[in-house]
Amino acid sequence: DWRELEALALKHNLVVISDEVYERLIFDGLQHHSVLSFPSLADRSVAVYSFGKTFHATGWKVGYAVASPAITTEIRKAHQFITFAVNTPVQLALADYMGNPDHYLHLGRFYQQKRDFFLKQVKGSSFRALPCSGSYFQVMAYPRHLGKSDMEVATWMTREKKLAAIPVSVFYQDGTDHQLLRFCFAKREETLARATEILREL
Repeated sequence: DWRELEALALKHNLVVISDEVYERLIFDGLQHHSVLSFPSLADRSVAVYSFGKTFHATGWKVGYAVASPAITTEIRKAHQFITFAVNTPVQLALADYMGNPDHYLHLGRFYQQKRDFFLKQVKGSSFRALPCSGSYFQVMAYPRHLGKSDMEVATWMTREKKLAAIPVSVFYQDGTDHQLLRFCFAKREETLARATEILREL
């Protein structure tokens, strides 16, 4: 995949924006490969990272981008008119927290345990898990008897079963519906156990 991207970027003189916010949340012995590790792509790429995703504090909206000086010059021209700065207390808190590498070097193992717990608990249900080797979201195919659209099923589950999921169709510009729901497993085990109990009953 990387080689194909490399060929396309060089052929068409493209700038690559690489979403690498889950760099620390990789499971099953896999490794993260950054666009910046490919010399022919590094000078024409922007790698985007997120402290919010890494430390499960997405509401803080703190991240950073890595790119060549030529590209970051252009980014700064636009960035100053979009957001001036992240609030100082959050920046100081993150700098202090990252002083201990244990806070982020073992995140993959931490979240893999949660994913594995969720998948073990949901066994025996009529939901089918899609492969998940990174992030803290598990996508599930739901049984047809629950309803036609993923939006209808997600709305019904939230209102009637008090279990929230994201209908995957909202991530498609045209609303393509593959009858999939996205669940977050970055929760306490007792919360996951209750959620999967509900899923097994459906």
